[in-house]
Amino acid sequence: MSRLRTLAGLVVLATAGLLITPTAAQAATPLRANISCDAETGAVTTWASGNLLVPGTPTSVIVEFQRRGGTRVTATTSTALASAAQPYVVKTTSTSTGDVNATGYHTTFDPVTSLFYRENLLVTFKNAAGVTLTTREASCNYDQRTTATLTCDPEARTVTATVDGVNGQAGASSGAGRPTRVGYHVVRIIQHVQNEPRFRSELLGGAWDIEHRVTRAADGTWTDAGYARTQTGTPYYYAEELTVGVFDTYGAIVGWTTTRCTLFDGSVTPA
Repeated sequence: MSRLRTLAGLVVLATAGLLITPTAAQAATPLRANISCDAETGAVTTWASGNLLVPGTPTSVIVEFQRRGGTRVTATTSTALASAAQPYVVKTTSTSTGDVNATGYHTTFDPVTSLFYRENLLVTFKNAAGVTLTTREASCNYDQRTTATLTCDPEARTVTATVDGVNGQAGASSGAGRPTRVGYHVVRIIQHVQNEPRFRSELLGGAWDIEHRVTRAADGTWTDAGYARTQTGTPYYYAEELTVGVFDTYGAIVGWTTTRCTLFDGSVTPA
């Protein structure tokens, strides 16, 4: 299942490590596509912001927002969302610093009947002549049935991840929408000593660190023991960020959740 090995919507930064320095962080606001799925109202909102051009005279820019598929799972169905035939087009002007801000399309989904909802967004940035400058992607996820737990135990020096699911028999009778596999993508953030910068490390290419097959009980519940690792040494700061993707038998994403925990933080005085 090739889709199982693609971590959609996640910006992959480094494999050995990305050095996070104050200078780099302050140089420019990263250019991002954004999409939110409101859990209470079902409103889907899209926007884009960040640095697109070098500083200078404000310039006309075209920003195109386009839905690029997604998934909706209910108690009895699993539906692949169709990509939009045409983009939602916004014409705007960059600031003198080269930043752009644009609000895209709005739509809705039903947060009551949707056990899982995912919508993928592609944003294309063009100059006034219509020439593509760059693109960005993002996804939003609404998940009523998947919970990830990441536990950091400083005394044992361990980080443990587990995932629990409910309503795993929901979806189509063909198996579409029903969890069959789970993938774990782990980001490690480490600072060795107090006055040194932090490093952010993760796999390149959108790969999952760990993949397991899901075993569902008769009532549709399932639990997966993701991983347990012991941190050697005592860095000044160490934390993990976890993204969990759940896939049905056809490779469609039917669950998505994130969490994080901090194992060591030298700036915090022990209780």
